[in-house]
Amino acid sequence: MFTVFGGRSGGHTFRSFMLLCGLAAGQPCYGAALTLQGALDLALGDDPSIQAVEARREALQELAVASEQLPDPVLRMGLVSLPTDTWRLGQEPMTQVQIGLSQRFPRGQSRALRAEQVLEQSRALNESARDQRLRIALAVREEYLEVLKHMRRHEVNAAAALAFSDLAEITQDYYATGRVQQQDVLRAAVELARVEDRALRIAAEVDQARARLAVWIGAPAYGDMVREWPQLQEAGSLDDVLTALPQHPRIAALQRQAEAAETGVELSRQRYKPEFGIDLVYGGRGGNDFDGTSRSDLFSVMVVMDMPLFHSNRQDRYTAASLAESTAALLDRDDLYRRMRSEAALHFATLKQQRERLRLFDESLLPDAGFNAAAALEAYQSALDNLTTLMRARITEFELQLEYAELQAEQLKTVSRLHYLGGERG
Repeated sequence: MFTVFGGRSGGHTFRSFMLLCGLAAGQPCYGAALTLQGALDLALGDDPSIQAVEARREALQELAVASEQLPDPVLRMGLVSLPTDTWRLGQEPMTQVQIGLSQRFPRGQSRALRAEQVLEQSRALNESARDQRLRIALAVREEYLEVLKHMRRHEVNAAAALAFSDLAEITQDYYATGRVQQQDVLRAAVELARVEDRALRIAAEVDQARARLAVWIGAPAYGDMVREWPQLQEAGSLDDVLTALPQHPRIAALQRQAEAAETGVELSRQRYKPEFGIDLVYGGRGGNDFDGTSRSDLFSVMVVMDMPLFHSNRQDRYTAASLAESTAALLDRDDLYRRMRSEAALHFATLKQQRERLRLFDESLLPDAGFNAAAALEAYQSALDNLTTLMRARITEFELQLEYAELQAEQLKTVSRLHYLGGERG
C-alpha cells in the first residue's frame, strides 16, 4: 500500500521522480524479463563445476576397467655365459641366447576388488554431481530472491521519497503563511534526505546482488526481471523431508565413499595371500657336442611367489589403516545426516514463524499503518495534529513495507533451503 501526497510540483518532486526511475534507467536491457526458472536453466545448463565432477567420474570409470586387468607381461632377451676369450657363441656348451617371458598374477581377488573400489568412488562422484546441481539451484534461488527483494525495497523507498517530497513542500507553504515553525520545514527536509540516502544504499545493494547472481548466469543477471515473487512448491512436512534425507545426494555420496572404504578393507586383507609369477625362458645354443651332434636348445619354466610370513608390521598395519578409514567414512556420513536433520527442523521452525509474521503483516500491520498515516495527514492538514505525529506515522508505514519485502524474500529462501534438503530442484 503506497500513499503519495498529491498535486504538487517542484524541485523535491522532480528529485524524487528521478529516484523512482533511477534504478530502471541505470540497468541495461537483455531481452525478455528474467524469471527464476529461466535463471535456473541458465545456471544449470553449462556449469563448469558440474562438468568437472562429471569428467572426474568418467576418469574413474576408465580406471576401474584398467584396474581389473592383469599386469603387462615382461619380455627379456640376452646372452648367458658368453666366453670372454673369444666371444664366440658356439664355443662353450653353457652359452645361450635367451628370450624369456614373465607374467605376474596379483594377490587373491585384489584386481576385482580394486576395480570395484574405483567404481564405488565413481558412483560417489555421480552423487556429488547431483548434489552440486542442487547447491547451484539453491544459490541461484537465493541470489535471485535477493535481487528481487532489493528491487521491491527500492519501489517502497521511491514511494516514500515522493511522499516526503510532497510533505516538504506542504510544510514550506505552511511556513510561508505562518502556520508552522521553521523547525517543521527543516525536519521534513532531513527526513527526505534520509530517504534519498537510503535510495543510494539500496541501489548499491541491487548492484551487488546482481553481481553475485551473475556468477551463475552471466550478463542476464543485469537485465530486467519479473517483479512478482516466484511461486515455489511446498516443501512438504518435516517428516517427508526427514524420510527422504537418507537418499539425499550429499549423504549418498558419503555412503558410496564408505562402501569404497569397506572394499578397501577387503582389499587390504588380500595382502595376506601370496602373489604368483611365471617365468618362461627359451635358450638357444650354438656349436656341437663332443659326439659331433648339434647342441640342443633349452627351455625353462619357473613359478615364483612371495611369502607374507612376517605381517605384524606390514599387512596388519595396512588392514588396521583400512579399518580406520572405513570407520571414519561411516562417522562422516552419520555426522552429516545428524546435521542435516537439525537443519531441516530449524528451517521448518523458521518457516512457521515467517508465515505467521506475514499473516500478521497482511491482516493487521500494513492496513493499520496505512490507515494511521492517512488519518495523520488529514489531521495535520486540518491543523488538528502536529508534524511529529504525521512524520512518525509515515516513517512507520514505509519501514513496515520495507520489512515486509524482506520478510517475503526470506520466507521464499527458507522454502528453497527445504527444497535442497529434500533433494529437489524446485
